[in-house]
Amino acid sequence: MKIDKNTLNMLSALPDDSLWKMICAIGSQSGIDLSGVQVKPEDISKLRSAMGNLTDEDISRALQILESTKKQGK
Repeated sequence: MKIDKNTLNMLSALPDDSLWKMICAIGSQSGIDLSGVQVKPEDISKLRSAMGNLTDEDISRALQILESTKKQGK
């Protein structure tokens, strides 16, 4: 899945449970297991708010960080 501002806007419009499932799926694709993470409704609300404030540069930097952690794990 290509992650950009439009994708984040679409994801942030999902209901809480669907948003969390998508986050877990994206994490899994990146080698991050979030299955043991417990989230509260207020956590999802904060996450949704943060997603709305991200710039294209923020997203690009986050993707670079994910890529570098995948390379270190090999």
